[in-house]
Amino acid sequence: MRVGVFCSSNKPYLWGNLYYMFSQTNVDFNLCIAGPYPPIEPLPGNVKYIQTNVKPAQCSFIAANNTEGDYIVNTNDDYFISPGLLDNLVKLVDGKKMTISSPYIGGRGDFVYREEYHSNIWDVRGYLEGDSRSTYENRKYAGITIPLGFPLPFIPFMHRETFNSIGIDKKHITDWWHMDIAMELVSRGGNSILSKTSYGYDFRSGKASICQIPCDLFYLDDMWIDQAIVGGADKQLRTTRKEPIDPLVYNETVLTVSQGKVHPPILEGGGVYETGTKTNLGNPVRLIPHEWI
Repeated sequence: MRVGVFCSSNKPYLWGNLYYMFSQTNVDFNLCIAGPYPPIEPLPGNVKYIQTNVKPAQCSFIAANNTEGDYIVNTNDDYFISPGLLDNLVKLVDGKKMTISSPYIGGRGDFVYREEYHSNIWDVRGYLEGDSRSTYENRKYAGITIPLGFPLPFIPFMHRETFNSIGIDKKHITDWWHMDIAMELVSRGGNSILSKTSYGYDFRSGKASICQIPCDLFYLDDMWIDQAIVGGADKQLRTTRKEPIDPLVYNETVLTVSQGKVHPPILEGGGVYETGTKTNLGNPVRLIPHEWI
C-alpha cells in the first residue's frame, strides 16, 4: 500500500519539517509539492517538486495527480501533525472508497479532541441586513455556525478513486475545497470519519495565510447553505450541492493557465484589493501573494 501526500506551497523553508513529520510512519508514502518557488535543499527520493504559478487550489490538484498510490492525503505546508498519522488514517479508510478520514484539530495547547471544531460549518455571510436575526456580530463580521450531522475533515485522507470521482471545483481559488469534497461525498451517501487519536494544527507561518482569504469560504457557504429570507425561512443546510462541481482538468496547460475563477490582477506596487463584504478576517482582506497567478 502506498499513500500520496500532496501540497501546494510557496514556502520551501517549511518542506523539510513537513517531510519529517509525515515520515514518522510505517506507511510507504511519497510527497509532491507544487508552487512557484523551487526547493532550497536536496529533496529525498520520495519527494517531488513541480514548478507552477497557477492558483493554489490548482497547485494542489497538480500535486495530487503527481503522487503514487491508491490513497492520497492533502496537507498545508504549515501544519504540525502527530506521529503515526498515516498509519491511523489508513486503518480508518482501509479500502472504503466512499469514506474520507482526518485527524482532529489540536488547539489551546492541550490537544484534546473537541467535537465542536468539526461538527459545524462556518457561514461567513451571516444574516442579511434588515433581518431581525441579524446582529452586529453575525451579519457581516463574524458570521454564524451551522450544525452538521457529520465531521468536516482537517487533513483529508481518501482513496484516490474517490478524489478523482469528485474533483476540485474550478471556482475554488485557494483553500476550503477539501470541505467541499467531503460534503459532496456525504451527499452521495459516503462517510466522513474523524480520528480521535491523531491530531494536527496550523501554525500559520508567514505573512499570507490562504485559509484567511474569504472568497472560497463564501463560495462553499453559497453552495451548501440556503441563505435566510428576510421575514421568512431561516438558513438551511442543503442535502445536495446548489450547483454540480465543475472539476479542474489535467491537460497540456494545467501548469501554466489557471482554470475557472481567479483573482483580479494584483495591484502594482504590491497593494491589496478590499473584499466586497467586511468580515472578521480583516479589512481589507489579504489576497493571493503576487507570485501565484
